[in-house]
Amino acid sequence: MSSRGKILAAVGALVVVGAIVAAVAFTTARPAADVETVQVEVRDLSVTVTASGRVESGVRADVFPPTAGVLAEVRVTDGQRVTAGTVLAVLDTGPLEIAVAQAEAGLAQAEAGLSSVDEQAPTSADVAAARAATDAAWAAYRSAQAGANAVGSQAPSQSDLAAAAAATAAAKAAYDQAAEAYDSLKALHEMVPTPPDLPSLAAAEVARDQAYAAYLGAQSTERQLRSVDLSGQQAAADAGVDQAYAAYLGAKAQQEKLEELDLSPQRRAARAAVDQAREALALASQNLAGAELVAPIDGVVLFNALGTPSSDGTVPKAAVDAGVAPQAAPFTIVQLEAARFTAEVDEVDVELVEEGMNATVRLDAFADRSFETTVTEIRPAATLTPTGGTVFPVYLRLAGGDANILLGMKGDATIEVSRVQNVTTVPVEALFDEAGETFVYVVDDGRLARTPVEVGTFTETAVEIRSGISDGTEVALSSATEFEDGMTVRVR
Repeated sequence: MSSRGKILAAVGALVVVGAIVAAVAFTTARPAADVETVQVEVRDLSVTVTASGRVESGVRADVFPPTAGVLAEVRVTDGQRVTAGTVLAVLDTGPLEIAVAQAEAGLAQAEAGLSSVDEQAPTSADVAAARAATDAAWAAYRSAQAGANAVGSQAPSQSDLAAAAAATAAAKAAYDQAAEAYDSLKALHEMVPTPPDLPSLAAAEVARDQAYAAYLGAQSTERQLRSVDLSGQQAAADAGVDQAYAAYLGAKAQQEKLEELDLSPQRRAARAAVDQAREALALASQNLAGAELVAPIDGVVLFNALGTPSSDGTVPKAAVDAGVAPQAAPFTIVQLEAARFTAEVDEVDVELVEEGMNATVRLDAFADRSFETTVTEIRPAATLTPTGGTVFPVYLRLAGGDANILLGMKGDATIEVSRVQNVTTVPVEALFDEAGETFVYVVDDGRLARTPVEVGTFTETAVEIRSGISDGTEVALSSATEFEDGMTVRVR
């Protein structure tokens, strides 16, 4: 419900009560009703938002331990004023030193793993040696091939055998012809001992014998060619070729393996392990270095609760042998001279509030004083009240360093969210609403005159009148008496 609706509802309730009382008054036939009046005035109208809250420190710093542990020393007392750098407490360093030693061992192990990966990687010399071995194996293979081809070239070919056979056949034909000529001459000589003009029988015999010898030589040559068997030598040479080629393939595979070996995944994993180990060592060293809990700013040290209250109501706080953890600050440093008021503004009103708006703070402890201030910050995160309401913390500066203002003091803040200047105003108690018509009762010569008005801005105490009445007009305030148009009244 809007502020105007709330106000009009309250006024309506007063009207009902006034009607009941008026009925009673009418039965007693009172001649005139007593009324309280005010004059319409022109003034600035301030629209405000009011919220309750408490005094907090505007400058504060929580002191957290770097890790879970046990307090070996507590060097300050609750409420003691300290300066920045003051040692508040010291953690037991035994477990922290063990953690550093373990982290150092973990780093050494990770670095050894990285070195092992690097040792597996081939060097440029390894690759060059593998390439040289491949070239040598290829040369050996080519040499074995040449040897096998040489063995094959020593064996007679088919053309050689055919030529030898042809030579044997030709020598045989020549021999047969010479033998036939000799036999013919011999027969003639036997018939005619001295035949005239016949070739010499001796010469024919020599020709026959020479042809026979040539035939035997050709036959021997052919037989020798056909008797050549190099299959054993050829098989051995071919086996040597196969072996040389297998050696070449092995050398080539080794070369490609070295050239294509990619240890980057293993190297990345090993380097990541080294980085993690270094971070762990840095954290352990940092925790050891932070064993002394130091005040970061000047101020008053407050001991915070370290757990739930015990059965006797005692709240555990920082002490020797007390356990602490980085999730909870055992100490808080506050500057009392930089106090601020934290107003819990309802979610319905927070959208009206802006930084820099003027405000007034009144504390319960100082009923006769008020503190003028401004809005310095509006927290975007809401909080719940004990009754389940939703509020937003709004911070207001409490300047002046008043020594009497203590943290935790409660009070109320009135924030001016808008201001309408030089407008005609009346108190909300002078405004009436009936059947959709808004009006006031103007007091004129002891009588009430119902006068319709147009309203504008509402506040909790006053309302802007835009038309219907003017400055200086006297109007009646609502009371237990039911007002009527023309009613006779007596001004109190």
